[in-house]
Amino acid sequence: MSGTEAIRLLCEVAGIATPEGWDAYFDLTKSWDARTDLTSARSDTELAEILFLDAAYLLRAGWARPSARLIDVGAGVGAPTIPILLSDESLRGTLVEPRRIRTAFLRTVAGALGIGSRATMLEKRVDPRAPAIAGAPFDIALSRATFSPEDWLPIGAQLADEVWALTAGTDVPAPDDLRLLRRLDYTVPSSRAPRTVLAYGR
Repeated sequence: MSGTEAIRLLCEVAGIATPEGWDAYFDLTKSWDARTDLTSARSDTELAEILFLDAAYLLRAGWARPSARLIDVGAGVGAPTIPILLSDESLRGTLVEPRRIRTAFLRTVAGALGIGSRATMLEKRVDPRAPAIAGAPFDIALSRATFSPEDWLPIGAQLADEVWALTAGTDVPAPDDLRLLRRLDYTVPSSRAPRTVLAYGR
């Protein structure tokens, strides 16, 4: 299956039209992946799920409101933030990634896909005890794999008004100063594994 077909099928399952730029982002990631092991994907289907699954469901649910400013801590290869930014030209994002090769990849992607004016890439490690990022407070903070969801919530709450926790279908106990605003449940098409996004705010 080609990357274009894998993306199309994933978007059909999620119930959205494929946003412009997703194919190009897939191709860039696959090209770099072949040389630098950016992801663990073993097929085009798995790569499409890594890059676009969370974004597709978040977009269908309308969680990224127009003109929002996102911060992604431990951005990795940029998912789901880059696909979300590609879906709406009013959105802006700051992607924080400590590994140099991945930061270089993110900057290449931003330039190639024409979102360089809306996407800031920072090569740095965030101190969990005192997270400080230029531009804070943001509208939305997310982190997909850098911290456990329990550790992430109090960190994200210092950076943004709303914090997203992405989990493998599990609930996350919130700190006393946060409350659950909404949740989104879905499954990984290839494995049927559960996925959940939880949004918290004060």
